[in-house]
Amino acid sequence: MVDKIPSDLEGMDVSMQRLLALIDGMYNYVDNVVEGRAAADNNTGWFISDTFTSLPKLSPPVFDKLVNDNVQARLRPFTQLSLAEKLNTAAQILWFLSTG
Repeated sequence: MVDKIPSDLEGMDVSMQRLLALIDGMYNYVDNVVEGRAAADNNTGWFISDTFTSLPKLSPPVFDKLVNDNVQARLRPFTQLSLAEKLNTAAQILWFLSTG
């Protein structure tokens, strides 16, 4: 059962945690195969290879900028909405003070 709908930032955090868990599992599988603790599976190997070759090659600074720009773009409407609500509240207070 979900207590609340996650925010964009919370959703991204959950997605990143899941992604890191999947990468960790894949790393453990490859390590076990390389060390001889697990049997190699050609289909899994090809799947991992295809997955990595389909990823764009980004340097860490470019990746960080891409993620930060995306987060900022997603948070901007919430910031603007919050600012608009505060301005509306201030305008109502000023109107009340000027009429009363």
